[in-house]
Amino acid sequence: MSDLAARFARLASEYDSRKRAATSLIGRWDWYTWPGLDLRPLHFERDLLKAGRRLDARPPVDRDVLRIGFDAEGRAVVVEEYSGFLHGRLYYETFVRHDGDLVEAAHFATDEPIYLHEYRFADGLMCSADMVARRGSGREVYAYTDGRISRVQIEHDGRARSVLTAEHDERGLVRIVEVMGRRSEVRYERPPTGYVLDAACRTIENALLTLIPDAVARLVVDGPAACVALGYDRSDALSFEVYAATEDERSALAETDAQAAWSPADFDASTDIDFDDAGLVRLVRQELALLDAGDLEAAAGSEVGRRLLCAVAARLNLRDWSDTLPVTDDFVVYPVDLELVDLERNLADCLPPDRRVRLRERGLL
Repeated sequence: MSDLAARFARLASEYDSRKRAATSLIGRWDWYTWPGLDLRPLHFERDLLKAGRRLDARPPVDRDVLRIGFDAEGRAVVVEEYSGFLHGRLYYETFVRHDGDLVEAAHFATDEPIYLHEYRFADGLMCSADMVARRGSGREVYAYTDGRISRVQIEHDGRARSVLTAEHDERGLVRIVEVMGRRSEVRYERPPTGYVLDAACRTIENALLTLIPDAVARLVVDGPAACVALGYDRSDALSFEVYAATEDERSALAETDAQAAWSPADFDASTDIDFDDAGLVRLVRQELALLDAGDLEAAAGSEVGRRLLCAVAARLNLRDWSDTLPVTDDFVVYPVDLELVDLERNLADCLPPDRRVRLRERGLL
C-alpha cells in the first residue's frame, strides 16, 4: 500500500502521459449509462446498482452518461464521465493500464488526481483491490466458490472492517450479507418465486392507512392541525417522517413564501413511522432502488414510491380524523420531498377537489 500511495502522490504530474498512453490504445468508443462498468466483484450489487448498459448514441446532454474507450482486446482503457447537471460537460476521466495479471486505474477530475486503484488477478479472477484516494485508502480481498464470488473482505479508512458473503444457486445471485462486528445486514436478496412488486406495494399502501394515523396520534400539536405531511427524500419515497402544522404555523410560514406553508422541514411537530425494514418493506425498497438503477430517462423506482404515497394520502384525506386529533375544516394529508420539487404534482394527485378549492381561495395553491 505504501508503494501505491507513493505512486498516487506522483499522479498530478502524470495526467498528460497517462492520457496519451491510454488513448493511443483505443480501438472503439461506446456510450454507456451511469454508472458504467467496474471490474471489482459485487461492486454494484452491494449498493443496489446495475452496471451501465451500452447505448447506440449519446443521449441528451441533461443525462449523466459515460464514454468508454476499449482496446483491441475489448478491455476498457479510458472512461469519460459527462454530467447532465453540468449540461453534458466532461468532469471525470479514468485511465486504465493492463499489465498481465495487474491492472491499474487512475481517476482524475480535470487533470487533478482523485484516486489510484491496483487490481491483482489470478486465472482471470480478481484477487485483491488496493485503493488510495485523496482522503484515505482501502483494500478488498476476494474469494470464490466454483468460480463465483463468495466472500469480500473490506478494509477502508474511517470504517470498521467488514465481510460480504454472497450466496448463489443455479439461477445466479441469491443474497449478499454484510457482517461488521456483531451487526449483520442484508445488502441484497433475490425476491421469492412469484413475487409481484405491484402487489407488494398495495400491501404497503394498505398498511400505511393504519400506521400513519397511529404516528399522527403521537404528535404534540399546539392547536387543531391544518395539515399532515409525509416528508421524504426524493431518492427514497418509502423512507419518510410524519409532520404536522397548525393553521397559525402555516400562515406565519406563508408570509415569507407561499411554498413554505407546505414545507415539512419547517414544521415543529414530527415523528417516525414504525416500518418493518427486515421484511416486506425492505424488499420493496430494494426493488424500487434497482428500478432507478436501470432507468435512463427518469427515476422509475422513485416514481413508483411517490405514487404509492400519493395514493395513501388520497385515501387518508377521505378519513374521519376526529378520533385521532383536532383538525381544521380544510385539513389535508399530502406527501412531499423535503426540497418541494414534487409538491405541485403531489398535491394534484392526492387532494380532494373541494379541499383544493378552499386552499386556492386562501392563496395556498
